[in-house]
Amino acid sequence: MGFIKKQSAGFYFMVLTVIAALAGMVFYMINCNTDYFRNLGMNTIIIVLLTAAIVLEIVYIVGYTKMGVNPVMDMIPLVNGVLLMVAFALFASARVNSVATILSFERNAQTMADLSSAIVGMVCCLTAVILNIAGSFFKVVKDEE
Repeated sequence: MGFIKKQSAGFYFMVLTVIAALAGMVFYMINCNTDYFRNLGMNTIIIVLLTAAIVLEIVYIVGYTKMGVNPVMDMIPLVNGVLLMVAFALFASARVNSVATILSFERNAQTMADLSSAIVGMVCCLTAVILNIAGSFFKVVKDEE
């Protein structure tokens, strides 16, 4: 119980960032294996960026809890924001033409089901970016009184 009492809002934002980034990566992989998007293949750069962001976020949470305020720890949310935003931009750019085609010409139950995993994945990645930005303004651990 003492561990939970020591945590500040930044801790919860960063944990939610990890969850959202992980969900975005899972939905990206699901989307890459749907019938409509299978021919586009899987962009390993997106997977690497999201994995690096998740690992760095966990390092940030653990490191900040153990070491406290540190210039290196203060840079990690900035790096994570860049990694997450680039992953989101690559994900969106890889799917934007297909989304337009599905919504304009090929709208049926199967393509809409395939499209839903892409949209959910993009929303999760963008949510991870926003949570990372918001969490970077808060401390991870409360100050000792």
